Amino acid sequence: MIKALRAANGVYEDKVAFVNVNWDTHRRSRISKDLRIPRQATLVVLTGEGEIGRLVAETRKAAIKGLLDKALATARAGDATSCSG
Repeated sequence: MIKALRAANGVYEDKVAFVNVNWDTHRRSRISKDLRIPRQATLVVLTGEGEIGRLVAETRKAAIKGLLDKALATARAGDATSCSG
């Protein structure tokens, strides 16, 4: 689903960095512990200031798109802030 949403909206690729962490390999790693990732299929959106949203085991397109749009809005707001000075 994420792959299809990213392909459908190129702005996601331009403004949002995506990091895929393989649960089978990294379930006990520091990143999983620090972010409190409870299981496979966890999508977390972060900024430099911390977490802004999360979905766990969510498959509905609208919910995933909503989180990606929140990431995009946050990225755009950061662009506006950095360009305002």
